[in-house]
Amino acid sequence: MNIEGSVALVTGASSGIGAVVATDLARRGARVVVTARRQSELEQTAEQCRRHSPESFGVVADLAEPADCRRVVAEATEALGRVDIIVNNAGLSIRRHALDTTPEDVERLMRVNFFGAVHTTMAALPGMVQRRRGCVVNVTSVAGYIPNPKEAAYGASKAALSLWSHVLLVDLAGTGVHVGVLSPGPIDTEIWAKDEEAAYHGPKFPPQVVADGVAKIVEHDVAHLTVPRRYGAMAPMYALPGISRAVRRGLVRFGQASERRR
Repeated sequence: MNIEGSVALVTGASSGIGAVVATDLARRGARVVVTARRQSELEQTAEQCRRHSPESFGVVADLAEPADCRRVVAEATEALGRVDIIVNNAGLSIRRHALDTTPEDVERLMRVNFFGAVHTTMAALPGMVQRRRGCVVNVTSVAGYIPNPKEAAYGASKAALSLWSHVLLVDLAGTGVHVGVLSPGPIDTEIWAKDEEAAYHGPKFPPQVVADGVAKIVEHDVAHLTVPRRYGAMAPMYALPGISRAVRRGLVRFGQASERRR
C-alpha cells in the first residue's frame, strides 16, 4: 500500500516514537492525524507534520476511554474523508515487582496498551473493509515475548496486542486490509528518564528505526517486524528449554543485583 496520498492516524504521538513516526509518514506524503493526551506537546508534533503535509492536525484524547477512541477516528474521517493507516503506538509502562502490582495497575495498562488499540482499530475497520484498502500497524515490544524484570503488566499488554493483531490479520484475509506487528527493542525516548529503576543499561536505538519499520510494514504488507532486527532472534531462542532456563536465571540475578545497587 502506498503511503503517499493516504490518511494516517498515529496514537501516542506527543513525543518519542509516536512523534517521529507521525512526522516520517507526513514526510512520505501522508496526511497525518495525531492524537495523545498532552495538548501542547501534541500540537508541536502536528506542526512538524504540517511542514510536510499541510492538512495534518492533532486531536487531544485519552485512549483509555473507548468514546475518545471512536471520536478520534470520527474527527479524522470527517476532516479528511477516511482513515487508511492506523499506527497504534499509545502506551503506558510501569516497572514494579509482580507482587507489588495490583490488578488495578494491570487493568490501567490494558485499557491503554491493548484496549485503546482495539477500540481505535475497530472504529476505523468497517470503512477500510468497505473501501478494500487499509493498514493497521500495532506497536508492541520485545518485552511482549521475553520476560523483563518487574514488567509483568507491560509485557502482558504487549503480548495480548501481538496475538490479537496476528489473528486479526488472518480473519481479514482477502479484504484488502493488512495488519502488521512492529516490536521495537530498546529505543531512545524520554521513557527511560522517567524510570529510576530501569533494568536495561545497554545501547538504545533512535526512534527513526521504528518509523522506517512502520513504512516497511505498510508498503510491503509485512506481518511482523522486530527493530532492530537482531532482537528478532530472542523470542524463538527463548522457546528452547535450555536457553529459556538460562535466560530466567540471568534475569533473576540481574534483578537481585539491581536491588543491591539501590
